[in-house]
Amino acid sequence: MKTKWWKSWSDPNKPKPNVKAWIPAGPFLLMLGDAGTGKSLIGRALAEELTKLYRKHGIQLYDVVCWENKTIPSEPKISVHPSPKGKELVIKLKRKEARKGLWKKILVKAAQAFMGILGATFLTIGLYWLLAPWIQNIAVFGIPIQEFYHHNFFEYFVEQFPNVGYMFMIGGSLTFSSIFVGWLGRFFGYGKGMKGVGGAEATKAPKLIVDNSSGKAPFVDATGHGSSQLFGSIAWDPYQTGDLGTPEHQRVTAGDVHRAHLGILYIDEIKNLKPDEAVTLLTVLEDGQLPIALRSRWHGGDTAAMAVATEPVPALVFLVGAGNMDSLAQIHPALMDRIRGYGKVVYMNNDMPNTVENRRKYVQFIAQEVKRFRLIPFSREACEEVVREARRRSGWRTRLTCKFRPMIAIIKTAAILAIKEGKKLVERKHVIEAIEEHCKAIEEQVLEKHAETDDIYSIIDPKAEPKIGEIAGLAVITKGEFEIGVPLLIKASMVKCKKNGYFRVTGINRDENSWIVHSMEKVRHTILKLYGVDIAEEYKTHIDFAQEHQVDGPSAGVAMTLALASIILKKKIRQDVAVTGEINIDGVVTPVGGVHWKILAAQRRGFKKVLIPKKNYEQNIDPKDYKIKVVPCETLEDYMREIFVD
Repeated sequence: MKTKWWKSWSDPNKPKPNVKAWIPAGPFLLMLGDAGTGKSLIGRALAEELTKLYRKHGIQLYDVVCWENKTIPSEPKISVHPSPKGKELVIKLKRKEARKGLWKKILVKAAQAFMGILGATFLTIGLYWLLAPWIQNIAVFGIPIQEFYHHNFFEYFVEQFPNVGYMFMIGGSLTFSSIFVGWLGRFFGYGKGMKGVGGAEATKAPKLIVDNSSGKAPFVDATGHGSSQLFGSIAWDPYQTGDLGTPEHQRVTAGDVHRAHLGILYIDEIKNLKPDEAVTLLTVLEDGQLPIALRSRWHGGDTAAMAVATEPVPALVFLVGAGNMDSLAQIHPALMDRIRGYGKVVYMNNDMPNTVENRRKYVQFIAQEVKRFRLIPFSREACEEVVREARRRSGWRTRLTCKFRPMIAIIKTAAILAIKEGKKLVERKHVIEAIEEHCKAIEEQVLEKHAETDDIYSIIDPKAEPKIGEIAGLAVITKGEFEIGVPLLIKASMVKCKKNGYFRVTGINRDENSWIVHSMEKVRHTILKLYGVDIAEEYKTHIDFAQEHQVDGPSAGVAMTLALASIILKKKIRQDVAVTGEINIDGVVTPVGGVHWKILAAQRRGFKKVLIPKKNYEQNIDPKDYKIKVVPCETLEDYMREIFVD
C-alpha cells in the first residue's frame, strides 16, 4: 500500500499493471446461521474497522475516472486518483467543458435569433403586400367590395399570392431554420447537451464512476443484485448510431465490485448467485480487477452497447458472504473453495453467555436503538425485562439470544406504548405488553389461534378429582421456527389376559422411525423392570392420546409410564398436575425440548403444578418467569411423589 501503486494508474493513456502485483487476494468471510443474528451488522462493523485502520496507517482510498478513447471509442480509458482528487479533476474538466459550451450556446442562440427576426420580417412584408391593396381600396376609399372584386377574399388571396409568394417562402424558410438550428445545437451538445440513457450528458469530459470522497471504507450491500449491478454495465443509447448520442465513456456505470474497492462487498443469501455470476465473481476475487461491459441477460448482440468494454477497473474487495446452513450445498463449488482457501467459513451463534458483560451489551444495544429511532429512554426495570426476554428466547437459562431483529421490534413497540401514555421513560409494563400482545410473528398468531380452538374443545379438566390411569401430558406444535405448547390428555387401560396380549397406542405418529414408537419400547421395558409385568404379553394394554393426532416425540414417555404405573399400583393421579419428560430403561428421566412453551401451556389451562426434568429446570428455564409452580424431577420416583395422591 505504501508503494503508491496508483501512480501507474493515474494516466489514462498508459498501460495498466495487474492489481495483484501490489496486494494479494483476500481475506474472505462466509457467515452461516439463522436470520437476525447480525451478519450484516458484522459486515458494517468490519467496514468501520477498516476505516480506522486506513486512517491510522495513512492508507489512501481512491476515485476511479472513465475517459474518452479518441482512437477506439468503444474502449474507454480508466484512471485512478487518490480521493478526492479524482472527483475534483472531473469537476474541473466539466466546468471547462461547460465554459466552452456556453460560448457555443451564445453563438447558436444569436444565429437562431437573427434568422428568426429576419424570417418574421419577410413574413410581415409579404402579408403587407398581399393585404394592403384590398384594405386600402375597401376601407380607405370606400369602394364596395362588389366593385373592387366581383367574388370573395379567398379568390383574391389565391390570385394575388403568386405575386408575393417568394416573400413567404423566404420568411418561412428562415423561421424554420431558426428552430432547426436551436434543436440541432442541443442535439450535438452545444450548451447543456442532450440527455442520454440514465441522464448522462453528451459531453467529452471524463466521468467519475467510483467516488470515495467520504473518506470511509466502502460498504456495499450487493444482496440480490444481478450481473449488471454486481459487475457494472454499459447503458444503451437509441441515438448512438451515427455518433449523435451520449459518448461511450459517459454510458459506463461501475458495479458493486468496483465501488467496494478496498472495502467490504457484502452478499447475503450468497447461494442465490447464478453460475455465471459466481464465475465472474471468482475472477474478481482472483484478479482484483474487472473491465466494465454490458452483462445483461436480455441482449444477445442486438445493441451497440455490447461492443463497449473499458480497461480493467480495480476491484480489490473483502468479500463478506452470508446465508443459512442450507447454503453450504448450494454455493458454487469453485466459489466455496476460494472462500475456504483465502478466508474463513464461520457458524453464527444463535445465543451468547448470560454474563454481566453481555447483559450490559444488551443495554447498550437498547440505547443504540433508542437513539437510532429517536425513542424515549428505557428505565432500568424495562431494560431488565428486555434482557429476561432475550434469555427466554434463547431457550437456555445461562444464555441470551443473538436474534436481534425480533428484539428491535419489542424495543420500538414498548417505546411507542409509553409515548402514547405520555410517559418520559419506558417502564417494565410496556415491555411486557409489547411481548405478550403486539410483537408476535404471524406464525405465532396462527399457533395461538390453533391452541385457542383446542382449549375450547378440550376435555382436560385441571379441577377434576384424582383418577387412575389418566394423566395430563404436554407437547409442542411447531410452525417454522416458532412453537406453542398444548396439553395432552392421556388415558391408559390394562386388561389381564392369559394369552394374545398387546400394547397399543393410538393418536400417535406411526412411522416406525418416529420418536414415540421408540419411547413405547422404553415404557414397556421400564414397567417390566419395576413391577415384573409385561404389558404386551400379560395384558391387553391400550394408551390413548385423546383428541390428538400424529403425536410424536420422546417427551410423552414419562406420562405413559405414570399412567400405567397408576393402574398397576392402583394409585390415583392428580388432575391439576401436568408432566413432561423422556423415560429411560433405568428409570432416569432425561431432558426434552420446548419446555418453556409447555410450561406456558400448563399455566394457560389452569394447572397448579408442572413437572419437568431436572436438567431442563437447571439449564433452560427460570421459575420466576411463570405464575405456575415448576417442580424439577430426576427419576420416575420423583414424579410419583408429586403426582400420586398417596
